[in-house]
Amino acid sequence: MKDINLTANLTRVRYASFIIFFVLIINFFLCFEMFAFENFKFSSSSIKLNNTYGFNNLSETNSLSDLHKAQNLNYIAFAEEEIVYAKIKSDNVYFYSQAINNDLYKIFCLPKSYFVILTDNAGDSTNLFYKASYMDVSGFIKKNEVYPIIGTPQNPFADNLTFSTFTPNGIELRNSPSNSNSYNVVATVPFSETLNYYGRITGEQMIPQMGTTWYYCKYIDENSVYFGYLYYEYCYLLSDITENSENFPDYEGELFPQYVDIIPSTDQINLSHELKLIIIICACIPCFIIIYLLFKPTKLIIDNGKHKKKINKVKKGEYYEYDE
Repeated sequence: MKDINLTANLTRVRYASFIIFFVLIINFFLCFEMFAFENFKFSSSSIKLNNTYGFNNLSETNSLSDLHKAQNLNYIAFAEEEIVYAKIKSDNVYFYSQAINNDLYKIFCLPKSYFVILTDNAGDSTNLFYKASYMDVSGFIKKNEVYPIIGTPQNPFADNLTFSTFTPNGIELRNSPSNSNSYNVVATVPFSETLNYYGRITGEQMIPQMGTTWYYCKYIDENSVYFGYLYYEYCYLLSDITENSENFPDYEGELFPQYVDIIPSTDQINLSHELKLIIIICACIPCFIIIYLLFKPTKLIIDNGKHKKKINKVKKGEYYEYDE
């Protein structure tokens, strides 16, 4: 009876060990898939970008740091050598300081027929703006007011426009087109100074009956560079703005497509390769222990008849019982 119980217990232990071993094997493959497949996913996603959107420098991208070089926070941008220009084909196209459709954020009106450089989506909730740059000014521009092109213009900006001032005592350069705010003065431009012209904007009327036009410009003195506004009535000798006759085919397709699913979240914990290896090894050790216990020879005491037990015969009334 004891031998039968021992055999049943051994059978149950082996079945339990087999189940534990099977579970550990599954956990091992899950760990391996979690680490190895995730790296493969980002690598293949980068190669997909390279094949689809012209990422010439991502053909061998195998790490998140390489992918971060080609994207801007939550949106994928073009690689550094891919510069996308957009043509201004109409009047009254404004450059904005923020991706907000409000006159308060207009910087200046861009000259018609010239270009801006598009760098990314603005990320605004209405998806109305691009991030852009014009000469050395960065800002935002409405998507429906520019036309992305394929190619590189020879003269993308009206960067040779200048004008001068004629106020004998100098004129105050302001960071907004308003004369009533005494806190918006950034510098004082001396008499007959030549400044770089960017565009014009409608602002406060500084002189009665003389209009509301202000020039957005750049003033360079010996030590600093200033950007701001000057009331146009104190300016003269503005260069003629000639039309840019360069034409290019329009860009087809969506610029800067959003692939949120392949952009790593900042909440993820990035484990090093050494730590991943340690985790896999720790998951394997119990497996080897279970394998050893499964195939370890079991020593059983078997009664082969050499040791005979003495049987005592006991009389119980009219019959006998054998007492082992």
